[in-house]
Amino acid sequence: MPTLSTMDTFAEPYTRAGDDISLDSVRDHVRSLEARHKANGVQLSGRIIHVCHYLPVTCTITSTSTRDGILSPPPTPPRILSDVPPSPSADVPQISLPTQPERWKLAPRYGHSAMTSGIRSLSVTHEQLILGWTGDILSPVAPPDGNDADVNPSTGEHIPSVRDRIPSSRISQEDKDALDVELARYTDKNAIEPETSKPITYLPLWMEDNVAHGHYDGYCKQTLWPLFHYLLWQDVATEHASADANYEYYEQANQAFATRLASVLKPGDLVWVHDYHLLLVPRMLRNAMHSGAVSGVGGENGGDVIIGLFVHTPFPSSEVFRCLPRRKEILDGMLGANLICFQTYSYTRHFTSTCVRVCGYETTSKGATTTSTGASRGASVVPTGAEPTRGASLVHGKGGAGVEKYVGIDVQGHMAAVTHCPVGVDADRVARDTLRPGVQPKLEALRALYADKKIIVGRDKLDVVKGVLQKLRAFEKLLRDYPEWQRKVVLIQVTSPALTDSPKLERQVSELVAHINGEYGSLDFIPVHHYHQTLRKDEFYALLSAADLGVITPLRDGMNTTSMEFVIAQERTKHSPLVLSEFMGISQHMADALQVNPWDLGDVAAAMNRGLVMSEEEKASRHAALHSVVTTHTSHTWAAVLAKMLLSQINGQNTARQTPYIPRDSLKRLYDNAGKRLFLFDYDGTLTPIVKMPSMAVPSPDALTALAKLTSDPNNIVYIVSGRDQAFLEEHLGHFPRLGMSAEHGGFIRLPDSAVWMNFTASLDMSWMEEVAEIFRYYTERTTGSHIEMKKSSITWHYRSTDPEWGQFQCRQCQDLLENNVVPKRPIEVLVGKKNLEVRPIAVNKGEIVKRILYQNPGVEFIFCAGDDKTDEDMFRALLLFSPSSIGKATMEPPLSVTLVDKAEHSDVELAVSPEAVFTTAVGHSSKRTLASWHVTTPYEVVEHMLFLVGETPQGEELKGYL
Repeated sequence: MPTLSTMDTFAEPYTRAGDDISLDSVRDHVRSLEARHKANGVQLSGRIIHVCHYLPVTCTITSTSTRDGILSPPPTPPRILSDVPPSPSADVPQISLPTQPERWKLAPRYGHSAMTSGIRSLSVTHEQLILGWTGDILSPVAPPDGNDADVNPSTGEHIPSVRDRIPSSRISQEDKDALDVELARYTDKNAIEPETSKPITYLPLWMEDNVAHGHYDGYCKQTLWPLFHYLLWQDVATEHASADANYEYYEQANQAFATRLASVLKPGDLVWVHDYHLLLVPRMLRNAMHSGAVSGVGGENGGDVIIGLFVHTPFPSSEVFRCLPRRKEILDGMLGANLICFQTYSYTRHFTSTCVRVCGYETTSKGATTTSTGASRGASVVPTGAEPTRGASLVHGKGGAGVEKYVGIDVQGHMAAVTHCPVGVDADRVARDTLRPGVQPKLEALRALYADKKIIVGRDKLDVVKGVLQKLRAFEKLLRDYPEWQRKVVLIQVTSPALTDSPKLERQVSELVAHINGEYGSLDFIPVHHYHQTLRKDEFYALLSAADLGVITPLRDGMNTTSMEFVIAQERTKHSPLVLSEFMGISQHMADALQVNPWDLGDVAAAMNRGLVMSEEEKASRHAALHSVVTTHTSHTWAAVLAKMLLSQINGQNTARQTPYIPRDSLKRLYDNAGKRLFLFDYDGTLTPIVKMPSMAVPSPDALTALAKLTSDPNNIVYIVSGRDQAFLEEHLGHFPRLGMSAEHGGFIRLPDSAVWMNFTASLDMSWMEEVAEIFRYYTERTTGSHIEMKKSSITWHYRSTDPEWGQFQCRQCQDLLENNVVPKRPIEVLVGKKNLEVRPIAVNKGEIVKRILYQNPGVEFIFCAGDDKTDEDMFRALLLFSPSSIGKATMEPPLSVTLVDKAEHSDVELAVSPEAVFTTAVGHSSKRTLASWHVTTPYEVVEHMLFLVGETPQGEELKGYL
């Protein structure tokens, strides 16, 4: 029997094969992928659209016009007469003197420099659009009373305070149009653009202030940020904080982004949505695409748009994430993407586990995909010899330079691939910045000030998760446990304002600094220098260059740019070592740093001591390895790899042909015009939603009404074709005398107006059932919550009530055992259903029953067939009656379900139905891999359409599923 060791996939490399090659090689791979796709007829626009919370630009309005056209007073009394604004009664030429470019002043936005530089680097290969919120609109008012304001360390410019903000409601449409003009001309003076770069277009998103700040300052900062960093909201807010507060603003803001994005989409666009602020956007955008709201995108003939989501923050374990009240909405929003990417492999495991445990979705292999929807028998059986999916369902698919691995999350047929790709810094820019003229004088001043001291440097946001308190306590332990360092080492700790203000944390840090300085300092020596301020760029790089040891020890973090900048800054100075927290997203990336558990103060103090006494040879060796990593995995290679991975999704399982939504008007017209009509319905997931306990899947009043109306019309032939047994179908639907039923996936059939069940397995060898039952019993004993369902023609192992991940793992092990040891010797096939594994005779399936029903009723002129899972693909395949080039009527040979049971001679029959009157309909996502011609989203919609055909309206409220 298989062992548990095959489930272990924790030892995953930090990067994938092929991602550590040169930037030029990755770009060449991108170009070759695009050329191959275009040669295969795939429509590509050559554009990448980035959706970010902020535009990478701050917008300061310099015009004096308001929304109502009334001039506002100047912010301060004019000093000279020329400062007085023109009078409203001035003549026309004077009013028109100010030009549009004078309305706005644009400057680079501070923060997210790695992401921004990565995005800009893609302009070498792609035209790009950056969609983002404008941020608070700023006025040119200087702080009153001559007070200094915060300074942008990248530009040295003023960072406005709250009193400098202008309400968005006061910005006129004329000013908004002028901003579009200014953004079209804008270039970042700090960025070095290659001569061959393609254009970057900035698309501003305007939001009402209450929505924008309820979204960012509310739900993002007070709920999602703490959660993703393993802090529950009550840990960072008041005791009355609600985890659901401000969600409406989060939803409204995400919808605003999705709507604005949909307005600029073109077929063949690549879309990257960035970070936790916009987790609902992928699903909202896909909804818009499938509803026809995006011109030329989606549908049967429209092009497709590939959506990626990159989460820059950590992603917590499922036990933490499941505390979120809106957990399913957030996860479903993320799963609207084709590809979801995280910083590290461990975050992908957490996300995958959360999808399985919280939502009940299953992971599946994306490997060995095919563009043909008919490559296998309804996709119901894993092909013999295929590699079984194990552990985290890593997928092995050829990706040019090496093997790419993806986990696929199956959301009602839509496949979302999950992977990881670490972000880096713009190494070339950082190296240039360390050579700025202002750096060297400050570096020499620091060396002179601490000439006989070792310098430990830390730079963090003053946030609970950054571990500043723990670092200070570890430094105190260093001085206590290693007294030889007293008066010989200083800690220079710089903290910058955090996402959430925390006066309590500021007080604790200040008190601890004062305690250490009082305990180990003197009048002429201070061991801890704490600066709560934003450093200018020259000061920052001088400090990093002067350090004898860098200590970056957050309690939880994604990518930390300071650690990478430290390595680059040390290239020309001391090659000093680095102490890193093992709870950072980049910790595996920088294995040659001294990694510590920031909660273990003794461990951190020991690492500090080791770094301070490290030999020059070891310093040089460790630095060389770290420098190689930092300069290879840069923000530019990160962005190029993202483009490569997104292009790799095209023609995969998760970008299958978009199945169009069923056309209601055509359905009604052809129904009314037909003489005889045939209806074929699956039961679970088609007429009723999937439920945890199969016995609870009872038809709704609306479903019963629809069946009653359809069967009361003598021109209608209605069948339920289900995997349920005869007893269940008769219990819930037996009171409709004119309703035909097929049970156990075609093993039994009961004709309309008959009470007799016909057994199609009576002449088959069923001795295999005991052998399969023995295997199922083995797995039932080892999988708590699972059970076996014995039917007359098949046997099913259910694991819906088990631990989700363990149940799915055991299912795959059992499937592997059956297909390799039983299927080759017996006339059976294995079907993987929704939380179950079924074994049945190979000659019995829903497709054969559908062929029998159609063969015996060749005069039908309208066919409607609906199903939701893999077993229903047999029905859809049986109804592929017309080839694309066929003209005229279709003929049908006698199927096996007729010739094997009925002993009389049979001949071919001509079918009366025309191609446009065959409505094979899959229930689920429109990108679901299916042979059906149309789709609806939920069982509710199946019932709704049937009621529409018979002139009724739905009466009850039923849960609508995922779109």
